[in-house]
Amino acid sequence: MHANATCDLPTLYCKTEEHFFAAVCSTHRRYGGGINAYFTDEYFSPFNLLFIRVGSTLLDNALAAPLELVRRTTQAIRVVIHEEKLEALGEVFSAHGFNPAEKTTAMVGDLAGLAPWPGESGVQIQLTRNMHDWSEPFGSAFRRVPEEVARYQARHQRALDAGQALYHFTLSDEGQVRSSLVLSLCDGEARLSDIGTTMEFRGRGYASRLIHAALLHASSLGALRCFLEATQNALALYRHLGFEPLYECQAFTRGAIADA
Repeated sequence: MHANATCDLPTLYCKTEEHFFAAVCSTHRRYGGGINAYFTDEYFSPFNLLFIRVGSTLLDNALAAPLELVRRTTQAIRVVIHEEKLEALGEVFSAHGFNPAEKTTAMVGDLAGLAPWPGESGVQIQLTRNMHDWSEPFGSAFRRVPEEVARYQARHQRALDAGQALYHFTLSDEGQVRSSLVLSLCDGEARLSDIGTTMEFRGRGYASRLIHAALLHASSLGALRCFLEATQNALALYRHLGFEPLYECQAFTRGAIADA
């Protein structure tokens, strides 16, 4: 792994994570102790979500303000907790009506010496600003309803219009978009997000080919590392592509609360 001795990879991961979510969410609130809260959409939206990420640097009483936000919020909430804080906080959020969801893994990949893709793949890879094409594999892969996909597409378009360092990639085969992802850059550090392939075309190597192209682009822009958050089902793929785990996270979710 290419990293100098003073490089704190978990801290850099959190930096790229915060940059990406702040860019594509309507509201970002930063709390002490490595806690960030994001409202994904406008407050009146039925698809709005309060998204809270708790890092490993949680300080005493740092959770008081976020928990007050949780108590005042009626929309759906998703909380992602660093593994080092899971034992202390899992019961806290369970007591507030949250249920455990999936585990994810923070990962990092070294971009030094990244070689071109071997052979001819026969697919077309494009860096695009067409959010409709980009969002189609996302909606299929993450099982999102059309209105939710449209809102997420609009959030990414607003980020592009605001000049955020986001790069949207698509992979097409036989003239149809099959896979997509977004690359973000923050102070020379890269991150991959929203990596998805249309459900019926999984298993054909599309995601691997597209990820490799995005990593080459990040390297060409000067990035030495790339970070991503992996689901358990995708760990083997990312390991095969050279990514290594940093730490695990546990998600908890609470559904929307009906107004009294």
